[in-house]
Amino acid sequence: MIVDEEIRDKVRGLLQEASTKYILPFYKNLSADQIDTKSSADDFVTVADRQSEVFLSKKLMALIKGSTVIGEEACSDDKDNLSGLRNKRVWTVDPIDGTKNFVNGNERFCSMVALLEDGKPQASWIFIPTEGKCYYADVTGVQLGHDGSAFKPLEISPRIKAPANVMDFTCSVSLRYLDLDIKTLIKRKVAHLKNRVFIGSAGIEATMLAEQQIDFIFHSTTTAWDHAPVDLFCRASGGNSAHINLSEGSYSDFNIEQKAPVLFVQNKDAWDEVARFITG
Repeated sequence: MIVDEEIRDKVRGLLQEASTKYILPFYKNLSADQIDTKSSADDFVTVADRQSEVFLSKKLMALIKGSTVIGEEACSDDKDNLSGLRNKRVWTVDPIDGTKNFVNGNERFCSMVALLEDGKPQASWIFIPTEGKCYYADVTGVQLGHDGSAFKPLEISPRIKAPANVMDFTCSVSLRYLDLDIKTLIKRKVAHLKNRVFIGSAGIEATMLAEQQIDFIFHSTTTAWDHAPVDLFCRASGGNSAHINLSEGSYSDFNIEQKAPVLFVQNKDAWDEVARFITG
């Protein structure tokens, strides 16, 4: 499935509208009663998340007849919603990716939408409200539109060559959901990385990968609303994404339904080397 320019541009318009109406009015302007937590004390959800997701979900389903939506906040309230990933055409929505940053007045947050067909990401949008930037990815590559300007292709070439020294790579590594024993082992390894960055938003990381500002991303679990977009942006940038079984040291193709650690590398030829560093 190839998304035409009309759908591409309409989704950007919806993300812009959601930002203007439901997100930016609350940025640096949240009261305590407009902030809740979910799985932990720093896993935030706000009135802006909920209102923008409701808006986007309704509008996206109207764009493609028969399509359904899997939104982060809806799935937080009803885990059974994830079964919809097997539907023919599914939108995933992360209304504010980087909610902790949003709550703290940090501008590193974004809104993410992906369109899946038979469980495979086909198109993805990442909108950065504070900058007015919209990134778009599909099988043909990555495009960028700024403040409503026409989309233009990003010029992409691998930052890193294979073989290369992983220790020199710029990366984002999240170990949050690993078992303690495995987390301890991996933590010792990544402590030696000289250029590890801490972003707090998978979508911002994906745009940095596409813009060749970072070389790889490692996350300790997979969620549809986060990683359908990141997977597509990685592949559209010439990279590779796959799951890692840290107990066995084995790898498997990216699968949006597999809640497993996942590695995204900007140069597909360097993926094995980074994976060996993590598992070795």
